[in-house]
Amino acid sequence: MTASDDVWAAVTAIYTAFLAGDRVAVDAHISADATMWDAFHEPLIRGKGQLDDVRDARPAGGAQPVDLRAGEPVIDVYGDLAVVRHLLTAVYADGAEQRIRNPGVWRRTDGRWLCVHNHEDLLP
Repeated sequence: MTASDDVWAAVTAIYTAFLAGDRVAVDAHISADATMWDAFHEPLIRGKGQLDDVRDARPAGGAQPVDLRAGEPVIDVYGDLAVVRHLLTAVYADGAEQRIRNPGVWRRTDGRWLCVHNHEDLLP
């Protein structure tokens, strides 16, 4: 398995854990000091504390995707850093879909790839 394969496995593990409702498993792939541009929250999220605040502020019972399809990855690995670009399609129970352009920066720490920055760009 190549470093690119390992990074992509970590990316897709986040989506699998999200669909399972397993926040702990999602967070296992995110650096505690990661920054994020969320598609539905304008300010930059800085660190796990702010990420949890954004998650917890979302309305209960809001529409959640029933499937997440990540594809078309472009991954460049520079030693212990990787830049990942991919498309994500969120599929909802009513058949609606949202497409998201998703670039991110990952860092290998203690042999594990962790997301240190993620940017969600919702496509029209």
